[in-house]
Amino acid sequence: MAIGRRTRIVAALAVVAVVIAAGAAVLLSSNSSNAKTGKLSVVASFYPLYYFSSEIGKDHVDVSMLIPDNSEPHTWEPSPSDIIKINDADVLVYNGQGFEPWMDTVLGSVDNDDLVVVDTSQNISLLLSDEIAEAYEQAVEIYNGGPNSALTASTSEASAPIVNAEGYVEVNFLTLTSGNGGYIKVSSMGGGDIRLFVTNSTEFSIRSSNGTELEYELSNDAVTSYPQFKGSKFVELEAGEVYSIFFESNATGTGLVMTVGEEEGEGGHEHGLNDPHIWLDPLSAKAQVSNILKAFVNADPSNATAYQQNADDLMSRLDGLNQEYVTGLANRTKNAIITTHEGFNYLALRYDFDAYAAIGISADAQPSAADLAALADKVNDLGLHYVFSEPIFSDNVIGTIARETGAQVLVLDGIHGRTGVHANMDYFEIMRANLESLKTGLEVTT
Repeated sequence: MAIGRRTRIVAALAVVAVVIAAGAAVLLSSNSSNAKTGKLSVVASFYPLYYFSSEIGKDHVDVSMLIPDNSEPHTWEPSPSDIIKINDADVLVYNGQGFEPWMDTVLGSVDNDDLVVVDTSQNISLLLSDEIAEAYEQAVEIYNGGPNSALTASTSEASAPIVNAEGYVEVNFLTLTSGNGGYIKVSSMGGGDIRLFVTNSTEFSIRSSNGTELEYELSNDAVTSYPQFKGSKFVELEAGEVYSIFFESNATGTGLVMTVGEEEGEGGHEHGLNDPHIWLDPLSAKAQVSNILKAFVNADPSNATAYQQNADDLMSRLDGLNQEYVTGLANRTKNAIITTHEGFNYLALRYDFDAYAAIGISADAQPSAADLAALADKVNDLGLHYVFSEPIFSDNVIGTIARETGAQVLVLDGIHGRTGVHANMDYFEIMRANLESLKTGLEVTT
């Protein structure tokens, strides 16, 4: 679960603080060594960004990669030596959008004022993750049904009205009818993932009966594609506990939609707002390249011309790759794929097909028997003859669907790292191998 991962990261950072303090001479020596080479020291979080950084920098940079090729990147955590490596770098390149959930904590521990940090997801049109989009769709359905309760928030927490959230079902659309904010209470009968959506920009907080304010798994303002709601919070509640929701003074007339998430398979939830797998769309990858270029020029303006030329060449190659996909998939006779892991939404959107996955973005939660049965039905309903495994994940999940349906298994690589049949390929080679698999799986006619 996320709390366990945070605990391990915090523990690692405590060690790092000691190591950095005790090893200051070593760090200074390393920095001096970097200065002698005349090269920009770059740390990239995982393979695609390592590749892009290497291609932009070429002989002017030394690039190292944090997440090893054979690791599952969504669950990987940095070691003390990794954090020291970041502390000693000139540039840190990471994906963003929750792909590296440890990044904010790590950056808070870094003592390097000159470190140039680039979140490569900036200035890119982002998709909501499937889980978040489904939550919003459920909230919209409740919202469209109209309010089923009207509550007056109480200035006294003790006398606040209580709303029951029973089991794993949609709950309520409430309207605060009078007063200037105050308390209502929620009794979580089934426990689990409660999602709260409000129709205006009022701030609200949730705390348990012992007075502890809850830590939100996701808290965000308005989402462009769902203008009904001006804010939302996702939070885990304990079954049988009563929680107080305090609304700020501008809450009068606020509509509150509460939904309870469906039970997940073993492993828990992933609550990033956006899908982070942008590198699999060649045109979104161009924007990542542009973000890295700006960071390199900022950190090392003396080599700006070389960086610009290298980046221009790389973006031209990405344009060519995009055209290969457009042409290669033009005559497909199928329009959907079934994959192990939710990582191909940007690719599917770019080339106008549908992508269904057994495992969500986090890859922590394993699908239930019902999930697998639903995907097997999807294979049969869509008349698909192929399903797709990924080298970084176990074949068990997609193999189960293949056995149930008689579909053949092809490889579609999310390029989280180089492994399996693609271990010795670079980004472009893997993307072209993916195109060949898609041409087979989508049954392109010649």
